[in-house]
Amino acid sequence: MHITDILPKEGWAELEREIHQRFGLSAHAYDTQGATFTGAHNWGNALCPALRQSATAASTICSVVNQVMRAEVAGGQPALTECDAGMLVTCVPVVVDGEMLGMVGACGGFLGPEACAESFLIEKTSGLTEDAVEELSKSVKRFSEEQAQAVTDYIAGRVAEIINTYKARKA
Repeated sequence: MHITDILPKEGWAELEREIHQRFGLSAHAYDTQGATFTGAHNWGNALCPALRQSATAASTICSVVNQVMRAEVAGGQPALTECDAGMLVTCVPVVVDGEMLGMVGACGGFLGPEACAESFLIEKTSGLTEDAVEELSKSVKRFSEEQAQAVTDYIAGRVAEIINTYKARKA
């Protein structure tokens, strides 16, 4: 079974847009390999797309946290952490009848009032200057622990609705 068996690609893209509009974060649905598949890009800030433009930053920061989150949610529970760039990442597994089909996540905010971009790592992997990182970081929204948990809970609720709708159609 594939994640698009329970909801078409366009439906997952709509969920990504919904999460982005509601919380101002980058949102993605991932397949079992951890790859995005909708083709949508809902950037929550200006720093993340600048990181993704660098193959080194994308593989050192984004790909690593994606792999970590995929392993963490494999047990069936949502996860909330920070990426190596210093921004929050939350993921919810998509599990149907015990089979993990993928995950839905959101990222790109600072977690807590003191959080900031990990400038040294970002500079070394992306080629951005310290001033550029500082300027791009101004677009990163701040989240309290409670707000970040609310994002996770919202995504988990929506994923549960999607799975329940799928199961009802199959019954």
